Amino acid sequence: MKKLKNKLSIILLIASMMIFFSCKKDKADKEKKCNYAISYKVDGHMVTHSENAVHAEIWTAPHYPVNRKVYDIWTDDTPGFYFHCSASSQDEISYHVADWQSQVGSNIPLNAVGLESDGLEFEVTKEASEVGDIVRVTFSGTTVGGKQITEGLICTKIEDKY
Repeated sequence: MKKLKNKLSIILLIASMMIFFSCKKDKADKEKKCNYAISYKVDGHMVTHSENAVHAEIWTAPHYPVNRKVYDIWTDDTPGFYFHCSASSQDEISYHVADWQSQVGSNIPLNAVGLESDGLEFEVTKEASEVGDIVRVTFSGTTVGGKQITEGLICTKIEDKY
C-alpha cells in the first residue's frame, strides 16, 4: 500500500509539473520579446518600424462617442502606418471599422502600400493603460484587394495619455 501511495505521489508531481510548464509556455508565447514597435508582412514582404520612429497614445473614454479607451499609434516613416483602435481591452478581438470613434473596432490605413484594414483581425494581447506601458496588438488577414497580411504585431510603449 505504501509503494502504491509513493507511486501515485510521483505521478501527481510529474503531472503537475507538465501542466505548469505547458501553461508557462503558452504565456511566454503571447509575451515574446518584440524586435520592432511595428512589424507585418504584406504578401510575404516584411515591413518594420523601430520604437524611435513610432508614436503611441491612449485617449480615455470621454474623448470619443464610442466611450472606450482608444489606442492611437502611428509612424510618419515610409511606409506610413496609422492605427486607431477602440477595441482596447485585454484579449479583445476586433475587426475593421471605418468610424473607430463611434464604433468598437480597429482601423489601419496602410497608405504607402495602398491597403485599408478591411479584412483584418486584431487582438489585444497586452493591454496598456498608462504612459510607459507596453501595448501589444497582433493582426492578420486578407484585405479587400486580396493582399495577405501576416505576422502583424504592434508592440510599443505608450508615450502620452489624454
